[in-house]
Amino acid sequence: MIRDGFDHVRLLNGLQVLGEPTPARSVAVGAMVDTGARDEAPEEAGVSHFLEHLAFKGDGTRDAIALNRAFDAIGARYNAFTSHERTFYYGAVLPESGGELTDLVLSLLRPALTLEDVDVERQVVLEEIAMYHDRPASRAFEQAAARFYAGHPLGASVLGTVESLQGLTPERVRAYHARRYAADKVVVVATGAYDWDALVARVARASEGWSARGAARDYPPLAPRRGAEEVRAGDVARAHLTYLAPAPSSQDPERITAALLARVLGDDDNGRLFWALVEPGLVEDASLWYDAADGSGAFQAYATTDDEAVDAVAEAFDEVLERFEREGPSEDEWARAQRGLATSLTLRAETPMGRLAGLADAWLDRGEVESTATTVARVLATPLAEGRALLETRPFAARFRYALRPERAS
Repeated sequence: MIRDGFDHVRLLNGLQVLGEPTPARSVAVGAMVDTGARDEAPEEAGVSHFLEHLAFKGDGTRDAIALNRAFDAIGARYNAFTSHERTFYYGAVLPESGGELTDLVLSLLRPALTLEDVDVERQVVLEEIAMYHDRPASRAFEQAAARFYAGHPLGASVLGTVESLQGLTPERVRAYHARRYAADKVVVVATGAYDWDALVARVARASEGWSARGAARDYPPLAPRRGAEEVRAGDVARAHLTYLAPAPSSQDPERITAALLARVLGDDDNGRLFWALVEPGLVEDASLWYDAADGSGAFQAYATTDDEAVDAVAEAFDEVLERFEREGPSEDEWARAQRGLATSLTLRAETPMGRLAGLADAWLDRGEVESTATTVARVLATPLAEGRALLETRPFAARFRYALRPERAS
């Protein structure tokens, strides 16, 4: 649904252009591809993230150096990211350079994908996998997700594995690109001081010759794992505890309620977990948040502590969650969570660049967008009764705890 204040058009090839004009002094443009780690076959695991890297190697008319210099020449702040569900290329510039930025962002969606580029960048990603493995918190989350999602695509690794990366030949990468980077899988989004007619004309010109492929996303049934598991590793000095529990999806009307509940529990400075675990010195840090995924969301939590304190931390963590389900938030906690979430949403949206990804995600997930003011109003109007009603379904009773711990001293 397109509300007042937004621009939208679907081109003949299926590519969509979405805009939110604001009185900003900059313009941000992004191209979101509706594909990520959850859309990959096991033998191509990590290809979405690999393609993000390859996008900056050049498009056949410019090599990597020329491409980066072109972004720098217009003073762009630019970047990209890959998640389980999306790959996003974006940037921001002064309004007079918005057209050039649009052309450059769209050029990233049609990389050359040469054998040399694939071989060189494969080594970069393999090094990234090694660095990721050296970060215990990241490793704990990846291992926990693989177990919690129990074979569901949402448990896939965004980076892939050493084995899958080694198998990503140029032919396999090109085949995935042709299938998932089709025109009907792309939404170009702009915010700030843009010229709508000029934007649409540039996107149409840049995407001329692109076609729709009709690639669909699979939604297999989710049977999340419950209980607890731990693994000990010789290269870990402290214990890393991760928690996952089912939550409303990004399409669910209760997504705001879930975000507020997560804030009451997991706010870094004033949530219940902070006062139960961090303040008494049981853990170094503890947080809990809500991840609104396409079709199936999750509550996720993390804490790190000395190995000898793991049992006490797990017991305290369980006590906080179980008491929260029994009693629910207080009126004061709920009001603080509402104001905190409203502030976070507002601050993120104060720059065009900060607004881009949220707009594109909302459009791809729900086919609707709304102003930040409307979202903030809905946050502030969400009644405490809705939070208590969601807790009556006992979402945290289905939690899974995973601990990555140091090896026992011999």
